[in-house]
Amino acid sequence: MVCLKKNILKVVLFLVIGISSFEVNAQTVSTDILMAKGLESEDFLLLLIESAIKFSPLVKKGTAAVEVANANLKINKNAIYSGVAALSSYNYGTNYSAVNNPTGTVPGANSFTTSQTGFYNVGVGVQLSLINILNRKHTIKAGQAQINSALAEQENINLTIKQEVIGRFQALKLAKKVLTLSTSNLQAIESTYIIAEKRFAQNQIGIDEQSKVLESYNKAKVEYETSLNTFQTIFMQLEAFVGVNLSTLLQQIK
Repeated sequence: MVCLKKNILKVVLFLVIGISSFEVNAQTVSTDILMAKGLESEDFLLLLIESAIKFSPLVKKGTAAVEVANANLKINKNAIYSGVAALSSYNYGTNYSAVNNPTGTVPGANSFTTSQTGFYNVGVGVQLSLINILNRKHTIKAGQAQINSALAEQENINLTIKQEVIGRFQALKLAKKVLTLSTSNLQAIESTYIIAEKRFAQNQIGIDEQSKVLESYNKAKVEYETSLNTFQTIFMQLEAFVGVNLSTLLQQIK
């Protein structure tokens, strides 16, 4: 009974390990397929450019520069109102007023009377220097020019980022092709090396021939490792530049 339980446990572990290994392999194959599809897709390139522009600190800096320029223009336009002020005052004193008095000393003549009342004065005062008035038009024009300059710089940043992404994308395509070729070459030479080792062990070939095969095999391994390192470096640099995992963008390709 104990032996049966152990056997069942071994079978379960084998199945779990086998399923896990299959899932990892399936995921790798799926990623490779998506990568191959993405490197031939214009949609993937557009997603890379869009993500890079959205993530770029230079774009954020350019956007801030446009906002500053717009704010400065508003300040320049409103500067004229700095010389406008509301004026008000209150006085209290004697008020003289004329009244019609037909019963007075001179019939039909007006008489004057006095009363203690308060006086309110309200108005608007404007104090502007002539130089401010003359320069207002040029100040506003300069502010608009600053906005146009900031917008042009923003477009230049976007164009630079687009060109950078295209360059990195093309470099990734080339690195992937070189890696594929070096992988195939290594596999072929490895097979040749294994056969040569067996033949050398059976004294079917000499040490010189075996050494040449070993040299070719080592050279193929170096080329493979170099191409793999190049591909990984370009991949990670592109991923860092666009600010998002490439696998996430690959999933969006139709």
